Amino acid sequence: MIFTSYYKGEIKGEAVSISLYPPKGWNGKHLPLFAPTPELLQWWKSSAKDAAAQNEYKRRFRQILDSRQQLIGLWVGKQKDKPMDMTLCCFEPSEEFCHRHQVGEEVIQAYLPGLWGGEISATRPQLRIVQGGKINHPATFPDQVLELIDKCHASGYLVVCDRLACGYYQVSLPGEDLGVWSELGVLSVLSGLQHEFYRPRLTPSLAAVATPPVAEVQQETVLRQQAGALY
Repeated sequence: MIFTSYYKGEIKGEAVSISLYPPKGWNGKHLPLFAPTPELLQWWKSSAKDAAAQNEYKRRFRQILDSRQQLIGLWVGKQKDKPMDMTLCCFEPSEEFCHRHQVGEEVIQAYLPGLWGGEISATRPQLRIVQGGKINHPATFPDQVLELIDKCHASGYLVVCDRLACGYYQVSLPGEDLGVWSELGVLSVLSGLQHEFYRPRLTPSLAAVATPPVAEVQQETVLRQQAGALY
């Protein structure tokens, strides 16, 4: 699995720095392929660091990633051939804006969705379930996310979806963490909970109660037909 975190946070597998300059004394690997350029880093330091600056940073960094697509393709191919646990690290805490979140969304989730482990150092949000199993949704939640959460609840899955300061979503079921996801990722997770095929693959606790194999269903159908023929 491929995770993201910050240097002082939790690390799973091999530690890989994707900041422009690793911290002093860094003993892990350094992967400048996913680092910002010195020019972008300097621009960010002199910016207002507000929402507009974050959007502009994302736009510029996306252009940088696009210019490196050939090298990124080679890296992605290597991960597919020999997958291994690693954590892509940078300086900012999980709840703060950081280019690693964009790497996770636009590279790992886009090209290696089966290996995406999420941000592992995100602060656990306070669950905001109120009586009746409803959740107090913040007004900033997109309509699609709210609609899918309501559908999950109607299906009996009391999913909790809380938005972090970095813009990502912390998703969980009672007693089970489903990870930290981008908006695109959270839509996929919530949609998956609606489908019998994907549900046990998303939540290990549900795998034990997955539907029986097709052969068992067919056998049960035949037995019922034979029993009906006796009457």
